Amino acid sequence: MKKLLCKLLRCESLSVDESDGLRKKQGSWRSLYKELRERTLDPFGHFSFVAYFFIAVFAVSGAGVWLEIYNFFLVQPDLTSEPTAPLRTAIVTLIPALAGSATLQVIWAESSKKSLRAFAALILFVLTFVSLAIAPTKAVPKEIALAIGGVAAFIAMWMWWIANAKQQDFLDPLDPDAPVGKKGLDEKLSGSLDEFKI
Repeated sequence: MKKLLCKLLRCESLSVDESDGLRKKQGSWRSLYKELRERTLDPFGHFSFVAYFFIAVFAVSGAGVWLEIYNFFLVQPDLTSEPTAPLRTAIVTLIPALAGSATLQVIWAESSKKSLRAFAALILFVLTFVSLAIAPTKAVPKEIALAIGGVAAFIAMWMWWIANAKQQDFLDPLDPDAPVGKKGLDEKLSGSLDEFKI
């Protein structure tokens, strides 16, 4: 089954025209997986990136969702309307706004990584479709809509993470003095060469 899927998805080695002498070319599935894994895990080593993500993307961007969660659990609902409708609206509007900006950032910024750009376009299409599909309150039950919306919002936030994983503005700077032991160039180095004779 794996070989059949791999053949259909063109992830196996594809031979390039033998007359040009090039080596076999790998499909882009492995490189896409490696890039997504790297962009997902590497930012965790930068406190500034993680802090910015939780403050700006998770807390502030999701303020409308947080407000409606607060209203849903702590404010007496109006019995004439569906109590989850405002929360559903907040989630439905968050998904395309966050996913749209993040995926378009990947599409415009990553000119050399076509598979990553295609992945971003696919995610944008899927999340836009999902948010439109769960929007009508009578078509999709509220529990299913909120569960799907929560997963889609998480994926939208992950796309922001992926899109900005290599942005130097969000990453902690490297200490430029680390390779030289944090000493000034005019300071005397420790140790001596007196014991060595030439």
